[in-house]
Amino acid sequence: MSPVIYAKTAKGRNEVAQRCLGLNSRQRTVLIMLDGHKPCAALTSLIPAQQLESIVGELLAMELIGPCSGAPAAPAPQLPALSPELLQVKKEMTKTAEACLGLMAAEVVRRIERAGDQRELLGVVGHWHMALQASRHGRETALEHVERVRARLAGMAPAG
Repeated sequence: MSPVIYAKTAKGRNEVAQRCLGLNSRQRTVLIMLDGHKPCAALTSLIPAQQLESIVGELLAMELIGPCSGAPAAPAPQLPALSPELLQVKKEMTKTAEACLGLMAAEVVRRIERAGDQRELLGVVGHWHMALQASRHGRETALEHVERVRARLAGMAPAG
C-alpha cells in the first residue's frame, strides 16, 4: 500500500452527505476515512491492504477522492488548545472505539475529534458508550470504559 494521502473531492463530500451513489458499507467507510491528512496505508489496520487498494481504485474511478498535492483538501478549523488531560481522554476514547468497533468507528471517532472542550466531549460520551455496547468486541467492557472516562472528565477543572 502506497503512502499516498487522498482527500474527498467535492463529489465525494456530496456523496458522504447525500448517499446518492449507493456505495456499499466498506466503500463508504473508506471514503469517510480518507480525510486528506493521513496516508491511505494507515487504514490497513482496519481493512486488508488488497481490499483497501481495490476500494481506493473504485473511489478514484468514481472521482470521489483524489491524491492530495501536499496540502489538505480543506483546512481544518482552528480549535482552541485543549488541556493535556482532555487530549488524553479523547485519545483513550478514540483508541477504544477503533479497537472495539473496527470500520464502524469512523463516525464515533469523528465526533470525538470534533469535541472542542470538556462539555462537548461529555456530550459525545453517550454516543460512544452506546456504540461500544452494540459492538461484539466492546459490549463486555463498555460500562467499565464509560465510567472511567466520565470520572476523568468529572475530575477535570471546567474550561473557561
